[in-house]
Amino acid sequence: MRVIKLDGRRMDSRVKAYAYLKVELGLPEYFDGNLDALYDCLGEMSWVDITLSYPDAALNALGDYGARMIRVFEQAAMGRGDFRFRLLRK
Repeated sequence: MRVIKLDGRRMDSRVKAYAYLKVELGLPEYFDGNLDALYDCLGEMSWVDITLSYPDAALNALGDYGARMIRVFEQAAMGRGDFRFRLLRK
């Protein structure tokens, strides 16, 4: 299983968050940088274990949008054995 560790402190704007996720998750060039596209790309990933550290930093910077982004990760992992998502509050 591929282990991916994300740092919420690096996600302090939408533009920075999507650029960071594109690199760290290895998202395709055509990734459009919105929640629907993120969900679609996460759905294509398998055998990954993603941990988001400092989620409150992302939530504080992105507000409701950050909460919606976290829900996208949670929904992508729901009911799947080949995709795990966890929040690590430090």
